[in-house]
Amino acid sequence: MFLKNLNLKPVFLLLFLVITGCDTEDAFLGVDKPLAVSFDLTTIDVDVEENTTFDVVVSTLTPPSSDLVVGLKVDSAPDANLFSMVPSVTIPAGQLSGASTLSFAYDLLEFGDTKTLELSIDNESLSGGAILNEEREETVINFVKKCTLNDVVVSIVTDSYPEETYYRVFDVTTNPSGDLVYESDLFTGSSNTTVSIRHCLPAGNYAIVVYDTYGDGIPGGGFSVTSNGVTVVENTVVVGASAVAYFDLN
Repeated sequence: MFLKNLNLKPVFLLLFLVITGCDTEDAFLGVDKPLAVSFDLTTIDVDVEENTTFDVVVSTLTPPSSDLVVGLKVDSAPDANLFSMVPSVTIPAGQLSGASTLSFAYDLLEFGDTKTLELSIDNESLSGGAILNEEREETVINFVKKCTLNDVVVSIVTDSYPEETYYRVFDVTTNPSGDLVYESDLFTGSSNTTVSIRHCLPAGNYAIVVYDTYGDGIPGGGFSVTSNGVTVVENTVVVGASAVAYFDLN
């Protein structure tokens, strides 16, 4: 009589769920993984060399039963001639991901000038029951031309009159008088601060000349140079109209 009064059905159901595990539980409840679409990465940094490409990957939680085409939108971009890619990704049937290959115009990029490309998934392009995973619906790709020679950084410490300051870099390897390699703009608007400019230079002998157009020097300021993280010109004070320093690159 005592056993007849016990309601054992909830106990048996609980034991069934525990023993069979999560997969059986999902099937028991009729729950499937969604066909949620997202980028693999939200932020990517790419160092561009000649022939560099990068695969923009879009993935799902479960493989589609037929090819799934996911449209991509360009939300923000540099000049269109600096990169190229097909604005869609095809995830093949039975696969979890697909990619669109991004290529870069190496010859048109400037060393040290980082460009940013912002992409998002076009929700209106989704079909076949696919939905958008809003946690990774956008991706930001930062790309910059990589220096394969000497990564040189010129640092200028300005005074209260930066509009009087600029510099030149000369190659003196074969010409003692120097062949002009680079001439900066005036540092207008950058008072009492450090301005760093990167250069990609081959091996050789160089001279840097920092000018003060007023001719009274840069009180409290000066300049220094590093190559591949190593100091090649110690902090140098500009007195009068200009100051010069020499450095060698291997």
